[in-house]
Amino acid sequence: MLSAASPALGQTATPEDMASARVLGTEGVRLAEAGDCGAAIPKLEAAERLYHAPTTLDRLGECQVSVGRLVAGTESLNRVVREPLPAGAPAAFVSARQRAQQALAAALPRIAKLRIHVEGPPAEQAAVTVDGTSVPSALFDADRPTDPGSHEVRATSAGYRAVVTTVELAPGASAPVSLKLEPDPNAAPGPLAAPGSAQVAAGSGQPASAPSAPVQSAGGHRGLGIGALVVGGVGLAVGSAFGVMALGNKSTLDGQDKCVNKVCPAASSQSDIDSLKSNATLSTIGFGVGIVGVVLGTVLLAMSHENEPAPAAPAAARVTPWVGLGTAGLRGSFQ
Repeated sequence: MLSAASPALGQTATPEDMASARVLGTEGVRLAEAGDCGAAIPKLEAAERLYHAPTTLDRLGECQVSVGRLVAGTESLNRVVREPLPAGAPAAFVSARQRAQQALAAALPRIAKLRIHVEGPPAEQAAVTVDGTSVPSALFDADRPTDPGSHEVRATSAGYRAVVTTVELAPGASAPVSLKLEPDPNAAPGPLAAPGSAQVAAGSGQPASAPSAPVQSAGGHRGLGIGALVVGGVGLAVGSAFGVMALGNKSTLDGQDKCVNKVCPAASSQSDIDSLKSNATLSTIGFGVGIVGVVLGTVLLAMSHENEPAPAAPAAARVTPWVGLGTAGLRGSFQ
């Protein structure tokens, strides 16, 4: 029968799956016919997962209805009834459809309906379960097909006390369940407003003014200006030191008797000449870096003061570089 199902229903399955489904389905049908649906259902479900056959699904639906799982059982039977069978389908499949139609007609009127109503939080913020199974908020205040019997209905929501109730449903009956969620005074407070967001001032009903953000440009210019002044001061100090050393080299060469008209013999004075050139070059570089750093730092500091609100008693700092023969430095004053 299962071998014939593959071409009839267009289902692809491995030989191992078909063989396993045949063994499980045969055992499940045998248990169902013996009235042991509790043991038959797991085997029939496993066989159906491995390989679909109307004969297996029909017996599974009948057993589900038999143990009180009317909603699941009628859905299984509906699949068998609605499934199109190709021409020349096995007689067992045609017989399974007829059995499913009869079982479905008898089971549908027995399905109960549960109408759940939730008060308190908005529907989308409430979580409702029936016997641990989640109920979508779209089914609130609507008839939910439910198996007859006793059911535990539970509702929860953040900041509210949970509500649990039990409802007894008779076969084919409809029952409303109203769940009222009360605020929980012991619930944790909600998340604090993000820094900088508008808040309502107490007693005013108007949003409190958000604290003004610090002026980033002023702080950035001030930091860069101070850094540039430091670099400039170091450059001037280095330039001054090497300048003094260069002057010393020049004095040494001027004091030699072999030097005529500021021209000295290379053989005896080469080391002093090289030192003079190196110290003079380094002094020039140091003074260049120092002057640029001081000027740039002064400009940046001036820009930072322009971006700041004027204080009640403004005080301006004034920094001026100065360069002399063999020495340099910074001169500052406050006004």
